[in-house]
Amino acid sequence: MDYIEPTESLIDYAYQEIKDRIQNGIYPPGTKLVTQEISDSLGVSRTPVVAAINRLVAQGLAKAIPRRGTIVAQLSIQQIKDIIEVRKMIELYSIKSAIKNFDYYMDIVDRMQSIIVKISEQDKLDYSIASKLEIEFHTCFVSLTGNEQLVKIYETNWSVGAMFYLYSITKMPLSHHEKAFKHHQNIMKFLLAKDEENLRSALMEHLTIVDDTCELYCRNAANNI
Repeated sequence: MDYIEPTESLIDYAYQEIKDRIQNGIYPPGTKLVTQEISDSLGVSRTPVVAAINRLVAQGLAKAIPRRGTIVAQLSIQQIKDIIEVRKMIELYSIKSAIKNFDYYMDIVDRMQSIIVKISEQDKLDYSIASKLEIEFHTCFVSLTGNEQLVKIYETNWSVGAMFYLYSITKMPLSHHEKAFKHHQNIMKFLLAKDEENLRSALMEHLTIVDDTCELYCRNAANNI
């Protein structure tokens, strides 16, 4: 087949696409990641796919098994809790700097507002659309700090994506979490007002849904032991 040349790095492109498929349940835990099949589906050579899979292994999202190949990992309860804890720490830490630097990053603010509009225009969000919009919104929020290293840590932590991983593997209807998307309007309102106290409250309310989903996942996992 003819291979395409995406605008971003081929490795980053392959990595993001494979990770999206994991978090959306297309590649559920235990799925073997076959390099050639993924290469063909993405329209890229095997080399960036191999590098992308190795990155996923390093992050714990995939597991290399001798004589079997690489499979999608089943995240442990502790791994899930750690991912979510890091996410909360980074987002709550970002509040002061986001408000302080707000006026210098109006392009990011505009992008956040456009994401809210996109979410509101969706009659029914699916996992793929929901996860991408949610991830972009919260990554934009952390980006308002102006701290590139913090953004890298946030992205590497697979922070927001973990929530949708939980949704998909626990088979929870996304409709149960539509109220989470409505929180974005409050977060944006208090950010625009530079109201730190209410922004923190709105963000913590939003993150409560993540905690609730994690708790359900832990209960389900315990029952399946």
